[in-house]
Amino acid sequence: MTARRKPPARARPRPKAKRRHPSSGGYARGVETRIRIITAALDVFGASGFGATSTRMIAKRAGVTLPVLQYYFDSKEGLYLACAEHIADRLETRFGPGMANIRAALEKPRTSRRQLLQLLEEFFDRVVDFYLGEHELEKWVLFIVREQAQPTKAFDILYDRMMQRTLLTCAEIVARLLRKPATDPDVRIRTFALVGRMVFFRVARETALRLLAWPDFDGDRLRLVKTSLRAQLHAELRP
Repeated sequence: MTARRKPPARARPRPKAKRRHPSSGGYARGVETRIRIITAALDVFGASGFGATSTRMIAKRAGVTLPVLQYYFDSKEGLYLACAEHIADRLETRFGPGMANIRAALEKPRTSRRQLLQLLEEFFDRVVDFYLGEHELEKWVLFIVREQAQPTKAFDILYDRMMQRTLLTCAEIVARLLRKPATDPDVRIRTFALVGRMVFFRVARETALRLLAWPDFDGDRLRLVKTSLRAQLHAELRP
């Protein structure tokens, strides 16, 4: 079991009157600066880890002064947690509508097995498209992997806001297909294994590309990955 390292403390909340937001007319530029700092921070935290990273390093990468970074985030700890919130926001934007469709289908007791499988297939296809096709994810991988190895409060944000919701929603479909309770350990293990196959293609991307002698996962190559994963999905979920 991996030992938990001491999590970064949350930045101390300030009175509402002192919240740091750009004034009227500068809001768009303020948001752009904030995102630029978070993007740089994800690179640096991912490469060096929380302990070896300084706010000065991040400010230099983002092309801002140290006071500007502190203006938006107060501290390294606050920026680190903001990185986790940013990832969760982007994942919710990308997968929230699909999750809502699945939830709506699950609320209908007469949803057929075929419809449930189709919903799961479509959702997994979107996950594969995002994991293997989106360049933005490259900035997150090391950050998330470090949190898996040594979880902090940032992992709590990622898990509570997206990972848990996604896994439990998929587990409800798996439970219906296997005619078992959603809380059954076998259901949750199978769900995690199905999702884990997709995640592993991202985490071990270079290994997969070298094994397959592929330059990337574009076009027909990505479609082949989806077809293979769908076949495993059907084999795993036979009643």
